Amino acid sequence: MSPRAGVDARELLSRLPLFAGLTSEQLGVISAGCSSVTLARGRVLFHQGDPVRGFFFVLGGQMQLSVSTGDGSEKVVEIVSAGESFGEAVVFDGSTYPVTATALVGTEMLAVASRAMLELLDRDPSFARRMLGNMAVRLRRLVRDVESYSLRTGEQRVIGFLLHNATTDDATTDKEGRDHVRLPVSKQILASRLNLTPETFSRVLHGLSAQSLISVRGRCIVLHDTTALRDKLAWR
Repeated sequence: MSPRAGVDARELLSRLPLFAGLTSEQLGVISAGCSSVTLARGRVLFHQGDPVRGFFFVLGGQMQLSVSTGDGSEKVVEIVSAGESFGEAVVFDGSTYPVTATALVGTEMLAVASRAMLELLDRDPSFARRMLGNMAVRLRRLVRDVESYSLRTGEQRVIGFLLHNATTDDATTDKEGRDHVRLPVSKQILASRLNLTPETFSRVLHGLSAQSLISVRGRCIVLHDTTALRDKLAWR
Protein backbone atom coordinates (compact mmCIF):
# COMPACT_ATOMS: atom_id res chain seq x y z
CA MET A 1 0.00 0.00 0.00
CA SER A 2 1.42 3.37 -0.98
CA PRO A 3 1.19 6.45 1.26
CA ARG A 4 -2.40 7.66 1.60
CA ALA A 5 -3.90 9.92 -1.03
CA GLY A 6 -2.76 13.53 -0.84
CA VAL A 7 0.44 12.75 1.04
CA ASP A 8 3.77 13.46 -0.66
CA ALA A 9 6.08 10.71 0.61
CA ARG A 10 9.24 12.71 -0.16
CA GLU A 11 7.95 15.78 1.69
CA LEU A 12 6.90 13.65 4.64
CA LEU A 13 10.29 11.91 4.79
CA SER A 14 12.13 15.24 4.67
CA ARG A 15 10.38 16.26 7.92
CA LEU A 16 11.53 13.16 9.78
CA PRO A 17 14.79 13.69 11.73
CA LEU A 18 16.50 10.60 10.31
CA PHE A 19 15.98 11.77 6.72
CA ALA A 20 16.37 15.53 7.15
CA GLY A 21 18.97 16.93 4.77
CA LEU A 22 18.81 14.13 2.20
CA THR A 23 18.81 15.12 -1.45
CA SER A 24 15.73 14.74 -3.62
CA GLU A 25 17.34 11.74 -5.29
CA GLN A 26 18.04 10.07 -1.95
CA LEU A 27 14.50 10.75 -0.75
CA GLY A 28 13.26 9.23 -3.98
CA VAL A 29 15.07 5.98 -3.22
CA ILE A 30 13.48 5.79 0.22
CA SER A 31 10.00 6.92 -0.82
CA ALA A 32 9.87 4.21 -3.47
CA GLY A 33 9.99 1.69 -0.64
CA CYS A 34 7.47 3.42 1.64
CA SER A 35 3.94 2.44 2.50
CA SER A 36 1.39 3.71 5.00
CA VAL A 37 0.01 1.51 7.75
CA THR A 38 -3.01 2.26 9.92
CA LEU A 39 -3.82 0.03 12.89
CA ALA A 40 -6.81 0.04 15.22
CA ARG A 41 -6.22 -0.20 18.95
CA GLY A 42 -5.04 -3.68 19.95
CA ARG A 43 -4.04 -4.77 16.45
CA VAL A 44 -0.61 -6.38 16.00
CA LEU A 45 1.78 -5.03 13.38
CA PHE A 46 4.16 -7.97 13.66
CA HIS A 47 4.83 -10.76 16.12
CA GLN A 48 8.09 -11.70 17.82
CA GLY A 49 9.84 -14.06 15.39
CA ASP A 50 8.16 -12.75 12.21
CA PRO A 51 10.50 -12.14 9.22
CA VAL A 52 11.83 -8.58 8.99
CA ARG A 53 10.30 -6.54 6.21
CA GLY A 54 11.36 -3.03 7.22
CA PHE A 55 11.14 -0.47 9.98
CA PHE A 56 8.49 2.03 10.98
CA PHE A 57 7.92 5.68 11.88
CA VAL A 58 4.96 6.48 14.12
CA LEU A 59 3.13 9.46 12.60
CA GLY A 60 0.32 9.44 15.15
CA GLY A 61 -0.67 7.18 18.02
CA GLN A 62 1.39 4.78 20.16
CA MET A 63 2.97 1.38 19.63
CA GLN A 64 3.91 -1.09 22.35
CA LEU A 65 6.98 -3.29 21.86
CA SER A 66 6.93 -6.40 24.01
CA VAL A 67 8.58 -9.78 24.39
CA SER A 68 7.17 -13.11 25.54
CA THR A 69 8.88 -14.56 28.58
CA GLY A 70 9.55 -18.21 29.39
CA ASP A 71 6.49 -18.47 31.62
CA GLY A 72 4.20 -17.20 28.87
CA SER A 73 3.77 -13.68 30.23
CA GLU A 74 4.46 -10.49 28.31
CA LYS A 75 7.08 -7.86 29.15
CA VAL A 76 6.78 -4.36 27.72
CA VAL A 77 10.21 -3.17 26.60
CA GLU A 78 9.32 0.13 24.96
CA ILE A 79 6.48 2.50 24.17
CA VAL A 80 6.96 4.27 20.83
CA SER A 81 5.11 7.56 20.36
CA ALA A 82 4.52 9.93 17.45
CA GLY A 83 7.75 11.15 15.88
CA GLU A 84 9.72 8.08 16.93
CA SER A 85 10.79 5.02 14.96
CA PHE A 86 11.40 1.36 15.67
CA GLY A 87 12.83 -1.71 13.94
CA GLU A 88 15.89 -0.05 12.36
CA ALA A 89 18.54 -2.34 13.82
CA VAL A 90 17.02 -5.61 12.58
CA VAL A 91 16.92 -4.30 9.01
CA PHE A 92 20.67 -4.93 8.84
CA ASP A 93 20.65 -8.60 9.72
CA GLY A 94 17.43 -9.33 7.86
CA SER A 95 16.37 -12.10 10.22
CA THR A 96 13.33 -11.80 12.49
CA TYR A 97 11.75 -9.21 14.74
CA PRO A 98 12.80 -9.70 18.40
CA VAL A 99 9.60 -8.10 19.74
CA THR A 100 5.87 -7.97 19.11
CA ALA A 101 4.54 -4.55 18.04
CA THR A 102 0.96 -3.74 19.09
CA ALA A 103 -1.07 -0.55 18.66
CA LEU A 104 -2.05 0.90 22.04
CA VAL A 105 -4.43 3.35 20.35
CA GLY A 106 -5.43 3.96 16.75
CA THR A 107 -2.02 4.46 15.13
CA GLU A 108 -0.73 5.63 11.76
CA MET A 109 2.77 4.71 10.63
CA LEU A 110 5.09 5.06 7.68
CA ALA A 111 6.71 1.74 6.81
CA VAL A 112 10.12 1.82 5.12
CA ALA A 113 11.04 -1.37 3.26
CA SER A 114 14.36 -3.03 4.08
CA ARG A 115 15.47 -3.10 0.45
CA ALA A 116 15.10 0.69 0.08
CA MET A 117 17.12 1.31 3.24
CA LEU A 118 19.89 -1.09 2.27
CA GLU A 119 20.12 0.40 -1.21
CA LEU A 120 20.63 3.91 0.16
CA LEU A 121 23.09 2.69 2.80
CA ASP A 122 25.20 1.12 0.03
CA ARG A 123 25.16 4.34 -1.96
CA ASP A 124 25.58 6.95 0.79
CA PRO A 125 28.04 6.56 3.71
CA SER A 126 26.75 9.76 5.33
CA PHE A 127 23.31 8.21 5.64
CA ALA A 128 24.88 5.12 7.20
CA ARG A 129 26.45 7.35 9.87
CA ARG A 130 23.09 8.96 10.55
CA MET A 131 21.47 5.56 10.96
CA LEU A 132 24.21 4.51 13.38
CA GLY A 133 23.70 7.70 15.36
CA ASN A 134 19.98 7.05 15.59
CA MET A 135 20.57 3.53 16.88
CA ALA A 136 23.19 4.78 19.34
CA VAL A 137 20.55 6.99 20.96
CA ARG A 138 18.30 3.97 21.40
CA LEU A 139 21.20 1.95 22.81
CA ARG A 140 21.91 4.63 25.42
CA ARG A 141 18.23 4.55 26.39
CA LEU A 142 18.42 0.78 26.76
CA VAL A 143 21.54 1.03 28.93
CA ARG A 144 19.78 3.57 31.17
CA ASP A 145 16.84 1.20 31.49
CA VAL A 146 19.07 -1.72 32.46
CA GLU A 147 20.84 0.46 35.01
CA SER A 148 17.50 1.56 36.43
CA TYR A 149 16.21 -2.00 36.77
CA SER A 150 19.47 -3.20 38.34
CA LEU A 151 20.37 -0.36 40.69
CA ARG A 152 17.10 1.31 41.64
CA THR A 153 14.28 0.22 43.89
CA GLY A 154 10.72 0.01 42.60
CA GLU A 155 9.94 3.33 44.24
CA GLN A 156 12.92 4.98 42.57
CA ARG A 157 11.90 3.67 39.14
CA VAL A 158 8.47 5.22 39.50
CA ILE A 159 9.89 8.51 40.80
CA GLY A 160 12.43 8.59 37.97
CA PHE A 161 9.65 8.14 35.44
CA LEU A 162 7.53 10.90 37.00
CA LEU A 163 10.40 13.39 37.22
CA HIS A 164 11.49 12.69 33.65
CA ASN A 165 7.97 13.12 32.29
CA ALA A 166 7.52 16.35 34.25
CA THR A 167 10.10 17.88 31.87
CA THR A 168 8.33 16.85 28.65
CA ASP A 169 5.98 18.92 26.52
CA ASP A 170 3.01 16.84 27.69
CA ALA A 171 3.43 17.95 31.31
CA THR A 172 1.66 21.03 32.66
CA THR A 173 2.15 23.26 35.70
CA ASP A 174 -0.70 24.67 37.76
CA LYS A 175 -0.87 28.14 39.34
CA GLU A 176 0.70 26.76 42.52
CA GLY A 177 3.76 25.61 40.58
CA ARG A 178 2.98 21.90 40.82
CA ASP A 179 3.81 19.69 37.85
CA HIS A 180 1.01 17.59 36.40
CA VAL A 181 2.14 14.40 34.65
CA ARG A 182 -0.34 12.41 32.58
CA LEU A 183 0.48 8.72 32.29
CA PRO A 184 0.87 8.01 28.55
CA VAL A 185 -0.42 4.44 28.88
CA SER A 186 -2.40 2.36 31.35
CA LYS A 187 -0.89 1.68 34.78
CA GLN A 188 -0.59 -2.02 33.93
CA ILE A 189 1.44 -1.34 30.78
CA LEU A 190 3.57 1.26 32.52
CA ALA A 191 4.29 -1.15 35.38
CA SER A 192 5.55 -3.73 32.88
CA ARG A 193 7.68 -1.06 31.19
CA LEU A 194 9.29 -0.28 34.57
CA ASN A 195 9.78 -4.00 35.28
CA LEU A 196 7.29 -3.93 38.14
CA THR A 197 4.13 -5.86 38.87
CA PRO A 198 0.90 -3.82 38.68
CA GLU A 199 0.46 -4.39 42.42
CA THR A 200 3.91 -2.98 43.21
CA PHE A 201 3.32 0.02 40.95
CA SER A 202 0.01 0.80 42.67
CA ARG A 203 1.60 0.32 46.10
CA VAL A 204 4.39 2.81 45.25
CA LEU A 205 1.87 5.42 44.09
CA HIS A 206 -0.17 4.89 47.27
CA GLY A 207 2.96 5.24 49.41
CA LEU A 208 4.06 8.46 47.73
CA SER A 209 0.52 9.81 48.08
CA ALA A 210 0.49 8.94 51.80
CA GLN A 211 3.66 11.00 52.18
CA SER A 212 1.93 13.94 50.42
CA LEU A 213 4.58 13.90 47.70
CA ILE A 214 2.08 13.25 44.92
CA SER A 215 -1.64 12.92 44.35
CA VAL A 216 -3.23 10.58 41.85
CA ARG A 217 -6.20 11.69 39.78
CA GLY A 218 -6.91 8.83 37.41
CA ARG A 219 -4.06 8.91 34.89
CA CYS A 220 -2.92 12.36 36.03
CA ILE A 221 -0.22 12.51 38.72
CA VAL A 222 0.35 15.81 40.53
CA LEU A 223 3.88 16.27 41.93
CA HIS A 224 3.64 18.23 45.19
CA ASP A 225 7.31 18.19 46.22
CA THR A 226 9.81 17.58 43.42
CA THR A 227 12.76 18.34 45.72
CA ALA A 228 11.80 15.54 48.10
CA LEU A 229 11.18 13.23 45.16
CA ARG A 230 14.67 13.97 43.77
CA ASP A 231 16.15 13.28 47.21
CA LYS A 232 14.49 9.87 47.22
CA LEU A 233 15.79 9.20 43.72
CA ALA A 234 19.34 9.92 44.89
CA TRP A 235 19.23 7.26 47.62
CA ARG A 236 20.95 3.92 46.99
